[in-house]
Amino acid sequence: MKIRNRYGALILAGIFFGSTGTAQALGPKGISPMAVGSARLLCGAFLLWLFTRFMPRTIQKLDKRDLWLAAIGMALYQLAFFAAVKSTGVAIGTVTALGSAPALTGIIAFILTREKPSRSWLIATSITTVGIFALSSNKGFSQFNLLGFTLAICAGASYSLFAVASKRALAMGVGIAEAMTQIFILSAILDLPFLFAGGSSRLISLHGFLLVLWLGLVPTALAYLAYAYGLHGVRASTASTLILAEPATATLLAAAILHEHINAQGWIGIAIIATGLLYLSRE
Repeated sequence: MKIRNRYGALILAGIFFGSTGTAQALGPKGISPMAVGSARLLCGAFLLWLFTRFMPRTIQKLDKRDLWLAAIGMALYQLAFFAAVKSTGVAIGTVTALGSAPALTGIIAFILTREKPSRSWLIATSITTVGIFALSSNKGFSQFNLLGFTLAICAGASYSLFAVASKRALAMGVGIAEAMTQIFILSAILDLPFLFAGGSSRLISLHGFLLVLWLGLVPTALAYLAYAYGLHGVRASTASTLILAEPATATLLAAAILHEHINAQGWIGIAIIATGLLYLSRE
């Protein structure tokens, strides 16, 4: 039952993550994606810090190497992901970024920790990769943008670095809330200069405040607490595959709210991704 709870927490985190691109698209126009990413980190770090005030503290401290690797990964992910979404659309940007994460996480996990992916992960990742390909090649979405695609792959690699370093920190006994708080505070500091990128003044409005609050609370503070809880009990590569609930959610939200068209191929891709997640979750 415990492992099911952790798998469920990871899928829930993926669903929360899936609202990120749509929220950005609904926010004030003319804001640099770098400013949005930086503001999200600042708000999320503050909310996580508040949360840890009510949690018991652990004696074990976060290793500096893991802290910096995870923070750098998260900081780069914010910048690359929001820029990719702006360049190539919510659906295809999210699908490419997170779709590349499982394979990249498996590689990075093996390099840094010698963690060998399980047979179930290999099968599930193969299934979900087919679904990702079906989604990303769907002509019903925005036109292919090479820069946006490249940024999305960079976002996937950065996210993978964060996942592996965070997993290793949690395995050492650091508290979930404490680890996420320290990582996000450092990430927010690293991305702070980008807060003043183009159009950042539009964040100082009710519309901008609501955007930052949503991004900081749901797909950051709540999502990464659920993610860390799930990550604590499973392989980093497995966690990254379960997080593929995000691109499916992002695609559905993009279709329902932003009216990005999904044709039959897109629905097939979503169904294949769901099949891969269900297969992995049966462990």
